[in-house]
Amino acid sequence: MSQSGATAIIIFRHGERMDAVDKNWMASNPDRPFDPPLTKRGELMASKAGAAIQSIIEQEGLPPVAKLLSSPLVRCIQTAIEAGKSLKFEGKVEPEPALSEIIWEEWYRSWGVPGTSGEWGGPPHCGLGVPVALEDLHPAALRPAGELYLSPAELQRQFGDAVAGSEEYQPSVPAASLKYCWGNVETKEDSRLRVGKFAESYSAQNEGKTVVMCSHGGPTSLLYQHLSNNHEGLETGYTAIFAFVKDGAGWKVLRTACTAHLGEVDAVELGLQYAQTK
Repeated sequence: MSQSGATAIIIFRHGERMDAVDKNWMASNPDRPFDPPLTKRGELMASKAGAAIQSIIEQEGLPPVAKLLSSPLVRCIQTAIEAGKSLKFEGKVEPEPALSEIIWEEWYRSWGVPGTSGEWGGPPHCGLGVPVALEDLHPAALRPAGELYLSPAELQRQFGDAVAGSEEYQPSVPAASLKYCWGNVETKEDSRLRVGKFAESYSAQNEGKTVVMCSHGGPTSLLYQHLSNNHEGLETGYTAIFAFVKDGAGWKVLRTACTAHLGEVDAVELGLQYAQTK
């Protein structure tokens, strides 16, 4: 069924991150331990996710992608760039702080406490509830979260013209407005409203178009809860895809946490392994 004049939102999580497979990555990158890049597998996941998003658009008869937005964290920018190639998207990725990771204590403990190596909520010896002296925290944990993100101009210098610079795109939610820090964290409701209100406002500005967003597991599942009014928790794996179409005053869910495309990633890797044995 054609929905060529529909207003659609497609949001997906980033691909596999480096610190998930290299537990020494954070120790080797002390300046920005909260901002790991993708692994090679993560890049492949992103490419396959882009192809899967294109298939969803064709199957549902949605308008072509008009905008491609991303959290300003590097793993999401990389994911959006790779997905955009598969989508044959001719525009630029727009960095949007509204799509950044949930700024909870669990996030800070995943990179800012002693001995952590990326575990959500912190390592076993320093999980939620364990007191941490301020002098033992990573200094970045005490700064406003918005100051930690690379600006559009910085991201464009790193990734080239695939990313919109400051002169081409002004984020809807300025990074400077995200003042949360260790000891003053975002609540779940704060996070849901941040991503939910942004997505609804941005889609209203792009009526009759498909907007694709790349974010993190938490914001992605919270947007699903916000638009579907279903507040049950759900697993959001790497590059899980959610798709919605405007339906009167609400939203119709077209896809929920779709990861079928990851089977293609496994097939590619098996093929490469086989080729190496020849």
